[in-house]
Amino acid sequence: MNTIFAFLMVSTLLFSLAGCGGLKSSDMGVALYYEENAQVELFSPPGTRVLIDIANPYALLNPAGANDILLTTHSHGDHLNTSFADSFPGKQIRIEKGSIQQADVNIQSIQGSHNSTPPPDQGSNYIYIVDMGSMRFVHFGDLGQDSLTPEQLTAIGKVDVAFMQLANSYSSMDVTNKKGFNLMDQVKPRLIIPTHIDESATQYAIQKWPAYYWDQKSLALSPASLGSETRILFLGDLSKAVGKANNLPLWGSK
Repeated sequence: MNTIFAFLMVSTLLFSLAGCGGLKSSDMGVALYYEENAQVELFSPPGTRVLIDIANPYALLNPAGANDILLTTHSHGDHLNTSFADSFPGKQIRIEKGSIQQADVNIQSIQGSHNSTPPPDQGSNYIYIVDMGSMRFVHFGDLGQDSLTPEQLTAIGKVDVAFMQLANSYSSMDVTNKKGFNLMDQVKPRLIIPTHIDESATQYAIQKWPAYYWDQKSLALSPASLGSETRILFLGDLSKAVGKANNLPLWGSK
């Protein structure tokens, strides 16, 4: 992605969201683009793009460029497009421990398990910690542990925005065992953006945390836009239906 183009695109997004659930024009924040499931694009204020769990490259805002960064949590086809990852022109961390440090972005990955702990499959799912725009974004992929270890919690630290599944049969996670909810209770992020989720988990989440929806794929976030308590935000194609069916407030509403 051309650096000037990226800067202009992010700036346009930040200003276009001013006063409508996004940022005030005076804020410097992170532009987020959510493309369903767990596929996410994050843009730092200077324009560095971090792509996470890209299963559908055709949904990206712009084709991958040498200045982009690609992160992949695990090998399932709804999180990894092997052809795209193999030909990716920028830096990447693919299902492994690693770190990337740049002036505007700091990334590290830590081992996790797609299923219950003690993890028989440690390293089957990686957690990515992305520091940008004075916020910490953590993408948990399909983390399915019963609980996070003290070492994982120390590495994860204080989380501003968590991308996390709350119901997934492949992780033996549902509203009955509440694994995803218990993991988030350990982390205590300021904002949860759910990835894999079903109707029962949606209803439980709405009762458990203050819930909002945003019916666009693009969103701008700043530290000031996040509350002090954990909230949940439904994004993507189904968010409008979820929001209206449950009478949720629009993101940015009081």
